[in-house]
Amino acid sequence: MENFDFDKINGALKPLDVMVADIELRWGRGRLETLATPETAAKFEAARAKLDVAVFNTEADNVVRRAGVLMRGWQALEDEAVRLGHKPAPPDMWYATAPEEYGDEEYQIVIVKDTPAATMAETDVPVYTVTEIARIVRAWRSQSDAAKIKDLFKGAEVVRMNELEEGEVPF
Repeated sequence: MENFDFDKINGALKPLDVMVADIELRWGRGRLETLATPETAAKFEAARAKLDVAVFNTEADNVVRRAGVLMRGWQALEDEAVRLGHKPAPPDMWYATAPEEYGDEEYQIVIVKDTPAATMAETDVPVYTVTEIARIVRAWRSQSDAAKIKDLFKGAEVVRMNELEEGEVPF
């Protein structure tokens, strides 16, 4: 393995990650894959599995090739979904996902502008308005030291919420 293989792999995955984030924001996480024909879905999942194997085996050149294949696969899924009459989420509807981490399961919500938009949302996941999110954050800020960290360190990201034991240092 060459010294730059990890950089090459990272570079190949970045544009794929951006594309996936954009598609999942429009269509919802995991939704687009369910709107395809079985043939397209099977090809897509095979391409995803081959990329995973290439990453696992640190095969940099293969990752570069497989990332390109998977990007074309995502585009094919979206093109097919549109051709079959499916539509992405309305532009005033945002899918948000808290990833599976630290022993917590993945959690997905939809965020909408206001109550009328919430009543129009056709989804199986919880729907929150931006006002509800602001209320939740306000309540969280009054109960959390993490809010002080956000104030002190602009751009800090909340990645986990849990209670600390007496005297425990969170890093």
